[in-house]
Amino acid sequence: MILLTVGSWHRGFDRLVGAVDELKQQGIIDQEVHAQIGDGKYKPEHLKWVDYIEPAEFDALTEKSSMLIAHAGMGTIATALKYSKPIIVMPRKHELGEHIDNHQFATVEALEKENKIIAAYEVEQLPEKLELAKSFVPAKGNDAEGILTAVQEFINQVITEKKQKR
Repeated sequence: MILLTVGSWHRGFDRLVGAVDELKQQGIIDQEVHAQIGDGKYKPEHLKWVDYIEPAEFDALTEKSSMLIAHAGMGTIATALKYSKPIIVMPRKHELGEHIDNHQFATVEALEKENKIIAAYEVEQLPEKLELAKSFVPAKGNDAEGILTAVQEFINQVITEKKQKR
C-alpha cells in the first residue's frame, strides 16, 4: 500500500493528487493507494481517499505502507524517516497558487542531498521516482528533531539574508 498525503494545511494539492490518481488509473501504480487530500477540489476516482487523517491513524498507515508520496511537509517527512519508509516528495509551487512562497524547494533540496527523500519537482518525474522508491532506503541519522532544527536554521538564514539586502 502507498500512502499519499498533502498534509493538513488549508489548501489541497490537486496537481499531486491528480497525477497519482492518473498513474493508478494507467496501471503505473499497481498497489492500493490510501490518500489524504486535504481541502483540494480534485476528488480521486482510483484512490481510497479521505480529507484528513488523525495523527495516530497516519502513523499506523505509514508503518504499514511500502512508501509515501507527499508534499514537503516536515511532519510527514519526519514520520516517514521514523519508520524508514521511502518517501517521494513534491514541493508546492508558489507560481501555481499552491503555497505562499517557494520555501518547500529548499527543504526538498536539502533532504535530497542527504539521501533522506526522493525529490520529484514535476509530475512527469513521478513514474521514474516510483520505480526508484522500490529499492530506496532513506539515509539514517538526523532524527526528526535534528531535521526540524536544520530546516529552521536554514529558514532563519534566508530571512536574515533578505533583511540584509533591504
